[in-house]
Amino acid sequence: MRKLSSVFAVVGLLLVAGPLPARACTTDADCDNGNVCDGLEYCQAGVCFNRPPLFCDDGNPCTADSCDTSLGCVFTPAGGCMVGAIRMKLGARTTPHLLVQTDDQLTAGAFPQPNGPNDPVLHGASVHLYTSSGDMFDNTYGMPSSNWSYSGTLGGHLVYVYKDLHGLVGPIRLAVVRDGQPTKLKGSGAALNFTLAGDPHPLKLAWQFGALVDCLESGGSQRKFVPGITFQAIHAPPPANCP
Repeated sequence: MRKLSSVFAVVGLLLVAGPLPARACTTDADCDNGNVCDGLEYCQAGVCFNRPPLFCDDGNPCTADSCDTSLGCVFTPAGGCMVGAIRMKLGARTTPHLLVQTDDQLTAGAFPQPNGPNDPVLHGASVHLYTSSGDMFDNTYGMPSSNWSYSGTLGGHLVYVYKDLHGLVGPIRLAVVRDGQPTKLKGSGAALNFTLAGDPHPLKLAWQFGALVDCLESGGSQRKFVPGITFQAIHAPPPANCP
């Protein structure tokens, strides 16, 4: 009986205390907490409620998306475009080789517009592949305009193609750059200049078209490294920034 009395006593205290009362109000202004990011507050039947919080994503990989408590969603040019990678693969068993395939975020500002200052057929491009881990390589590979061409459209989108299949210019042998669809980059040869003596994660790649820079990084958890043989990252998300 003593234990049962104790239970009744605790329940009685909980009933007296109860949950904290909702914030009372008479107008919407009474509910405003000065932060538009967590959802617009409003008054209904004398009680404050919140609408859903703001979701700040303009779908442009070249802007940093944030929310200002007063202004709401803010989209700031990031100085480059953060692009995800379906695959980033390096091999070094015999001849070094490189394979990169982006996701479909190479669109909007991340895609070089034709006949403009970032058009690789007119101005060329370059690839910067680097890491501060493992054997810490830092290489830039030129892709001159003479090896670029237009390839009509694919699903209504322009395609840029780079070919140097015999490596006469450098180690980048093939690139297919597509608007809003996966883009592929392949290279091979000693001029790639890496050994995979140590794990290169995070491996970083900056693909530059004129003033436009598309940045990828071997983030995410799906990675494989075999010393001196291979490094691979699959489904890497866009990097946090584009240095």
